[in-house]
Amino acid sequence: MYSQTAIRPKKFLSEKNIASLEDLQASAYPSRLSFYETSPDLEVTIEEFETFALDRLKVLKEVELAYIRGSNVQEIQKRIVDISNKYLPLSGRKQKELQLLLKERKKDYVSHFILRLSFSRTEELRNWLVKQETLLFKARFGEFDREDKEAFLKSTNLGLVQLGAEETAAFLSKYESFCKDDYYYKVPFEKALDLVGKRKVVLEKGTAYVPSIELVSLIAEDFKSRLDQEMIICARSLPKLDGDDRLLPVLQNMSTQYNVSEYQSTGVAGELTSSDIPKLAKYFPPCMQYLDMKLKENSHLRHGGRLQYGLFLKGIGLKLPEALQFWRQAFSKKYSEDKFNKDYAYNIRHSYGLEGKRQNYSPFSCTKIITQNQPGTGDFHGCPFKTFNPSRLKQYLSGISESGSNPSTEAQINEIVGLAKDRHYQVACTRFLELEISNRKNIPNGGNYATKSQKQNTQYPSQSDSANFFDTKGADGNQSAVALEGISHPNAYFDTNVANSAISNLFK
Repeated sequence: MYSQTAIRPKKFLSEKNIASLEDLQASAYPSRLSFYETSPDLEVTIEEFETFALDRLKVLKEVELAYIRGSNVQEIQKRIVDISNKYLPLSGRKQKELQLLLKERKKDYVSHFILRLSFSRTEELRNWLVKQETLLFKARFGEFDREDKEAFLKSTNLGLVQLGAEETAAFLSKYESFCKDDYYYKVPFEKALDLVGKRKVVLEKGTAYVPSIELVSLIAEDFKSRLDQEMIICARSLPKLDGDDRLLPVLQNMSTQYNVSEYQSTGVAGELTSSDIPKLAKYFPPCMQYLDMKLKENSHLRHGGRLQYGLFLKGIGLKLPEALQFWRQAFSKKYSEDKFNKDYAYNIRHSYGLEGKRQNYSPFSCTKIITQNQPGTGDFHGCPFKTFNPSRLKQYLSGISESGSNPSTEAQINEIVGLAKDRHYQVACTRFLELEISNRKNIPNGGNYATKSQKQNTQYPSQSDSANFFDTKGADGNQSAVALEGISHPNAYFDTNVANSAISNLFK
């Protein structure tokens, strides 16, 4: 039985001070998993500081990639657990000596807090870290046996109460559809809102009855909520590190390793003119194709659309004079040149860093587009995978695909729509790009594609060799022709798409 208890003081012990299992359980790391509630109060060397953090970052980047590449839950789980065991092992109590267990848990604990510091600087960085940490937590918890799960629950303050034998029997006699071999917990319903919404639990008098199979979702949601708040608190503490010449460069380097908000274009299309845009538009990501389409239809975009699309065009090689020409011509059906120069030219120059604060703005990343400045009525910016309902998204993606020589099948489009419906927006976008490239090339499988690309010495953004390409199966059971690293930036989508097309020869 588990109930709320006072949180015991935690002790950050060294390996030499661990003499018994009781010592380990009384330490800051009583179980293999942690909610990371207490900031570590112990000494680590600069070398450990950097090594711990880089190893954790490797794991989290692989977590992200696993969800993009994985075709089923079991495959995703295996990939995450394998990479975690390599860089951040958390062995069971029966597998290793106590000193080694403490050493593993210390590295896991400390590395988590280092990345908190490194990734708390911006909302975009915070969102990325919270998402990947939550997915890692879920994968690890899913690997635990019942004993490990119970040990973890005892170390937390979740308010979970496991049903006893008599209460379980009464519950199962009342709700016969539930598995008799499972075990159940009860928790205040407000702590299980996600499961309530999915009808995965039974509600009675304000109490949710949760089968153990759904426990991971419940606990992971609590983990995410806590970490969201802790990251905001951490961000407020960052000014205290100003002037620390030892730690600050290391912390800044960690988030740069992921480079969540900045994308360095490969310059695959060279320096563009305004007349190049119509020829290149079909290689744009769906979000930018939609803005381009609406701009042509309406001879106008509202501010959010102009900013998102304008910075994207800037990123692919459209310089300011050509950008002014492009927008002036696009607006010409509705606005005179004087009206354009008076009302719109200033903001375009501003986005290129030539007005106002003279800040040279970067193109928006996927995360920024997905999480910030959501479109309202009359707006066309944002991410279609997030903002379109399933039927509208299917129709839109089918229309894009049908404009090519070898359209995607309905099953393939349905798979992508399903990913978007499950809120895997960037995964859906990456899969759509894979299909577009595959269908254009008409390549039978991913392995052959990698071999062909090596022979041509083609360079792909963020991919240096064929190890980044995996044979994957789509919804129709056939091999998808190419597997890419996750798309995290619209400009990366464009560069990758152009690099895998015949049009790239025009810019060499």
